[in-house]
Amino acid sequence: MPSKEEIFKERLAMVMLDANGPDAGGDMALLGSLADRIVSHAGRQTWSAFKANLSLEDFRALLTTFQNQGNALAKQGAMAQMHAIEVLACSLIAKTQAADAAIAADDKALNRYIDRAIRMHRGTPAPDPVIS
Repeated sequence: MPSKEEIFKERLAMVMLDANGPDAGGDMALLGSLADRIVSHAGRQTWSAFKANLSLEDFRALLTTFQNQGNALAKQGAMAQMHAIEVLACSLIAKTQAADAAIAADDKALNRYIDRAIRMHRGTPAPDPVIS
């Protein structure tokens, strides 16, 4: 049976494939909207800065929110919104596994992807929020 770290590494690899795939642009609007809402609420300009300053308590609370909202969205069939939450959740979790060189590299790339989504979002009208 694979460990939780191995399962996460596989999931992160899938998220990275999606982020670098031909359909990545369509998901960036939702991702940018959600990430911007979170970082703006925290008084940060970027996802990278937000993550760097996130307390353990806030980390845990945000992961719980992501899990609850993601599960609810999946039940509703709102897969694009659920995927945006999954990308952010993977980014948060990756921070905790920085000792693994592959995860650390993917974490940096994912931070850049999320920051790019935020910049793109700020230049466009906001879609409906993912998390209420």
